[in-house]
Amino acid sequence: MPRGYQWVVYETDDGRLFSLRVDADAVARGDRGWLTSGVELTNPLPRGWSPRIVVGIDGNGHIRHTRVGRVDAPLWDGSAVTFQYEANDGSVQVATVIGRRQERLTAPS
Repeated sequence: MPRGYQWVVYETDDGRLFSLRVDADAVARGDRGWLTSGVELTNPLPRGWSPRIVVGIDGNGHIRHTRVGRVDAPLWDGSAVTFQYEANDGSVQVATVIGRRQERLTAPS
């Protein structure tokens, strides 16, 4: 798997496109819906926006999260029910989807 981070295209629920820096391993997995072409034509996701996430539980009962780039991504539309992530020891683990959290604007306090 690739290492580091890369800029990708994030599509909001209403269809606007922004760039977002994402772990390269997550980009390489197609279930998250990240687009790599056209990123240079977008502005970064505005400060205060939280991207949509999928929540999962791993085999040890730990809660795991992953961001998802588009609403038609397999993890978001329900056609994928598990996702892989890299554990601290470098092994690839599997989490079962237990929920989804829509993107949101977090207002400054």
